[in-house]
Amino acid sequence: MKRILSSIILIVILTCGISVFAEEKAVPVLMYHNINDNYNVENSNIEISNAAFKEHMQAINDAGYKTITFTEYINYCNGEGVLPEKPILLTFDDGYLNNYTNAFPLLKEMNMKATIFVVTGRMGMQGGVTYPHFTWEQAKEMESSGIIDIQSHTVYHNDLSAISDEDLIFELRKSRFMIYKYLGKKSDILAYPYGNFNDRVKEAAKEAGYKACVQIKLGLPGVNRKDEDMYELKRITAFGTMSGEDLIYNIGQNMGVE
Repeated sequence: MKRILSSIILIVILTCGISVFAEEKAVPVLMYHNINDNYNVENSNIEISNAAFKEHMQAINDAGYKTITFTEYINYCNGEGVLPEKPILLTFDDGYLNNYTNAFPLLKEMNMKATIFVVTGRMGMQGGVTYPHFTWEQAKEMESSGIIDIQSHTVYHNDLSAISDEDLIFELRKSRFMIYKYLGKKSDILAYPYGNFNDRVKEAAKEAGYKACVQIKLGLPGVNRKDEDMYELKRITAFGTMSGEDLIYNIGQNMGVE
């Protein structure tokens, strides 16, 4: 009888321990934009040199982080999957050509997954934009690699919280349609342009078929846990002025680690 009771107690302890561990899993999401050698330190919130980006990726690997996809994170939150011990999400906004020419080869070499949020109305644009954008053909190549996950950043990068209901629906649904048309996949994740959103935008995103949305916050935005709002996922800006050591320290600060 004592052995039976001891076994039951041990099972309960282990089960509770696993449950608590799962609930405490924290997932940082990093945000990048441009990776190029014409790096402008005044734009370090959206630009980083090739060398610094490589240093960031190496630091992430050396610190034991494993890159995951949003699908893996959503499945985990729904109790349908597990995550590595130190999961992390890499994201790029806008769909710039240098993501294809500079970031993609390195990520493929290091076998690191990433999500690129594309502005579908600017795919392949070279003129009339500050930075050239990659094409649908290049997007398909990256998507087919299994390394890059292409997701929505709307059609024209308008502030969703400041446009009409009609325009809001257009931005959300047309971008999903374009990704399905050219890549043959459903876009389930949305990056809010400028990080701006409200309850109306969140509800419209849900109705349009998105399962999660990412935002932008200044300072220490924090990390994400399974019981939090999937339509307000937090991201950490990876500044171009950060060394690899700085980046790991910043991630730790967002996790509440001294």
